[in-house]
Amino acid sequence: MKKIRAYMYLRLSRDDGDEGESNSIGNQRELIKAYAEKCDFEIIREFIDDGYTGSNFNRPDFQKMMKSLEDGKCKTVIVKDLSRFGRDYIESGKYLQKVFPELGVRFISVNDNYDSETSDVSDTHLILPIKNFINDSYCRDISMKVKSSQKTKRKNGEFIGSFAPYGYKKDKQIKNHLVIDKNVSYVVRKIFDMKIEGYSSKAIADELNRLGIPTPQSYKESQGSNFATGFAISKRKWQAKMINRIIENRVYVGDLEQGKTAKLNYKTDRTAHVLKDDWIKVENTHEAIITETMYVVANKMMGRDILNTKGEPGILSGLLYCADCGNQLVRRKRKNKNGVVITYICGAYNRGEDCSRHSIKEEDILSAVDTILKQHLRYQEELFNRIKETDITKSEYELDVNDLIAEKQKYETLRKSLYMDLEDELIDEDEFQMFRKNYSLKVKEIEHQIKAREKSYYELKEILASKENWITGLGEYKNIDNINRRTIAFYIDKILVGERDSEGRPQLTVFFNDMEKLDILKRIIEGSKKCDSTEVISFNKCVANAIATEQKGAVVNG
Repeated sequence: MKKIRAYMYLRLSRDDGDEGESNSIGNQRELIKAYAEKCDFEIIREFIDDGYTGSNFNRPDFQKMMKSLEDGKCKTVIVKDLSRFGRDYIESGKYLQKVFPELGVRFISVNDNYDSETSDVSDTHLILPIKNFINDSYCRDISMKVKSSQKTKRKNGEFIGSFAPYGYKKDKQIKNHLVIDKNVSYVVRKIFDMKIEGYSSKAIADELNRLGIPTPQSYKESQGSNFATGFAISKRKWQAKMINRIIENRVYVGDLEQGKTAKLNYKTDRTAHVLKDDWIKVENTHEAIITETMYVVANKMMGRDILNTKGEPGILSGLLYCADCGNQLVRRKRKNKNGVVITYICGAYNRGEDCSRHSIKEEDILSAVDTILKQHLRYQEELFNRIKETDITKSEYELDVNDLIAEKQKYETLRKSLYMDLEDELIDEDEFQMFRKNYSLKVKEIEHQIKAREKSYYELKEILASKENWITGLGEYKNIDNINRRTIAFYIDKILVGERDSEGRPQLTVFFNDMEKLDILKRIIEGSKKCDSTEVISFNKCVANAIATEQKGAVVNG
C-alpha cells in the first residue's frame, strides 16, 4: 500500500517551562516518526519553530508550511499535540475548523488521538475547542508567571536582558550581573568626553567612523552574537542617534533602568513604551564606566548641539546665550596683524533676525569667568567648612513636610465641602466646577512640593556624607592658573551675554550647576527652617557679597 505523504510540524518555546524536556524538538520528532511508521505515513518535510510562542501564529516555518499547503504540495499535517500547533484557542480553532477543511488538509494530533479524517463532529466542534481553551489558559498563566518573575528580578537589580548593553558583558560568575567590557568601554568614555568637550553627536559619530571603531551591533556580531538591536539604524556606521542613546542611558553610571517597554498582551510580540515614572530603577547594581557628573553634564550638552556641527568646538561651545533673545551665540574667527581673534555674536542676529549683535571676545569672557569661578569655588569651600559644625537631623526636615501635608489636607477638605455647598445652594454649578478645579490644582502643586522637598533631603544626606571628598575635589580647581573646557562645563550651566552698558562694557551673567545644592547648605547654616520667608537669605544674595550678583547668576562687567 502506498504511504500517505505528510508534513511534520515541531515547535518549542521558552514559555513551556518545566515541560521543556518532554516537548523538546527531538522528543517531538521521534514520537511523530514512530506514529508515521506505524500508520503508513511518509514524512516528506519537517517544519520547525524553535523559540516561538504558541500564542500567535506569525511564526516563520509555520507560515512556510501554510504556503506549501495552499500550493497543494501536501495534504496532511502531523503534530505531537495541540499545544505544539498553537495555544491560542481562537486561532487554533480557525485553522482546524475552517482553513484546513477548506484546503482539504488532514490534521493529526498524535497525543490527543485526533485525526480530522476519522473524527466526528463532537471531536472537532466540542472536544478540540475545550482542549485549545485549556492550552490558551496555560499560555496566559505562564505569561503572568514570567512577567512576575521578571519584575522581581528587576526590582532586585538583576539584569534580565538577552544581551548586555554596549560597553558591558554578562558576568560569567554571577547570573544577571553586568561587568565592564574593557574591549569597548573606552569608546563609551570617549563618547562622553567628546560630548562634554562640546562636540555634536554627529561629530562624535563621524569621529568614531573615521577611527574605524565598530558599531555596537557589528561588535556584538564579531563576538559571536547574532541579534537585532536598537542600534541597528545603520549596522556598519555610527550615527548621531546611537550616540544619543548611549549618553542618555544611566547604565553607564552603574544604575539599571528596566521595564521601559511591555508586551501589549500574551498573544502578541508587539510592545508599547512604558511611562518613565513606571520604569524599574535600581542604583549601584554594577561598576560604572563614567561618573554621575559626566553623565549630567553630557546630557545637558545634548540639547546644545545645534551650532557645533563642524570642526573642533571652542572652549565655550554650548554655554553662551544671548541675554535678550535666548539664542546661542555663534563663534567667529578672524585674522588680524596680531594673529587670530575669536569673537561670539548672537545666533539670531547672525541669521538676520530681530536682535542686536552682542559681540564679545572670547578672551574677555574667559578672563571674567576665571575670576568668577575661582571666587565661586572659594565660596563653596567656605560653606563646607562652616557646615562641619552643623548638626542636622531628619526630624527637622520632616517638620517642613508635615506643614505641607497639613496644607494639602486643608485643600482636600475644602474640595470635599464643595459638594455640601452645592447641595445647600450656597454656590451654583459653575462656581462648583471652578472651585473644584482650583483646589485640585493646589493639591497637586503641594504634592509636587512634598516630593521635591523629600528629594532635596535625601540629596542633602549624600552631600553631607561626602562633604570631605567634595572639599578635596575642589582643591584641584581653586588654585588653577588656566581654566579649561572640562572645568567650565562641570561647574557652569550657562553664561548670558548682554549688550554693552553705557560705558561700553559687555554684561555677563554666569549660572552655576550647583546653585540649588549650595542653597540647601546655606539654608542649613542660616537655620532657615521654620523662619519667616523675609528672613531667608538666598544663595544668590550671599554670593552677591563676594562676587557681585544679580538675582540668579553672578554678574560682571567686562
